[in-house]
Amino acid sequence: MTKKPQKKLRYPKLGTDEAFFQLMTVSGSSLLKLLGMPAKQADNYRFRAIVLKDKKLQPDIEGIPILQSDQGRVIIEFQGYEDKFIRYRLATQIFWSCLQEEYDGEVTAAIVFTDQKYQTVALPLAPLPSKRHCQWKDCWQEIVLTDYTEAELLAIDPKLVVLAPFTVAKDTDKTVLLEKGADWQAQVKQVFPASQQPKILNILGLLVLDRFSKLTYQEVRTMLNLDLSKSVAVRQMREMALAKGRTQGRTEGRAEGRAEGHAEGLLEEAQEMVLEALDERFGPVPKRLSDQLRQIQQREVLKTLHRQALRCQTLSQFKRELVTQVKLLK
Repeated sequence: MTKKPQKKLRYPKLGTDEAFFQLMTVSGSSLLKLLGMPAKQADNYRFRAIVLKDKKLQPDIEGIPILQSDQGRVIIEFQGYEDKFIRYRLATQIFWSCLQEEYDGEVTAAIVFTDQKYQTVALPLAPLPSKRHCQWKDCWQEIVLTDYTEAELLAIDPKLVVLAPFTVAKDTDKTVLLEKGADWQAQVKQVFPASQQPKILNILGLLVLDRFSKLTYQEVRTMLNLDLSKSVAVRQMREMALAKGRTQGRTEGRAEGRAEGHAEGLLEEAQEMVLEALDERFGPVPKRLSDQLRQIQQREVLKTLHRQALRCQTLSQFKRELVTQVKLLK
């Protein structure tokens, strides 16, 4: 009897979604300035995540990151891969979160595409059958990072140096990239307080490794002088590097058995990432919870749980999310 394939859920791409999520928590006002908001207004916004209680709409939505002030909410989606329904997904998140919280204030939506091709593939937003186009001009913004130069980003806000990798062509010579990496590291140390620098450099490292396939994990770690004590971010980078190598190996026709070995190693990495994120935020992980996580054999589910480990306010809340994800596997 042929086994019916399970429906594949949509999960975030590790190198972009998680990095941008962390960037919003550290420097959300810089992103608002990039979207054209005046500095005084942008500085009034603070990061918050809306946790959805009902998972029926889309199982992988656990929390919607927003920037909020008395003047309203801004919900930003970062798009670093092809998804033709990205505008529909963002609109759905906005409507669903407002309905659940009974929020009737102002909402501004924005999509930050890391490359023009990701914006080009996205379907236009026209949710209702009509001869007229849906008019969302006053509350919907889109920008493409590759349209900017590094100088333009820094002129908007020096803290946007963390997005500088997207102003550099993907085929740039490795030597030039390593030099730029050293410059970016120096700028991060100039514009961010010492307490934020390790986290910002780790975010920058994730984005560099994601964008430039020619750079290895070790090269990125060395060029940005990443702090090995920040084990969660370093493991994120390592996972990205291993995944990239596995993909290249398939393209080059390497043995299937080797790819399976890589997959097993990546599974262990994903499990450890969740456990280390929990340990860093809530202290030692109870053995029972650790055993439950190690029994999960789906990397996609572990990616979702890792995101929850970073977002949940308490360990009890994470445990509830774990129960939900396990139920979805049955």
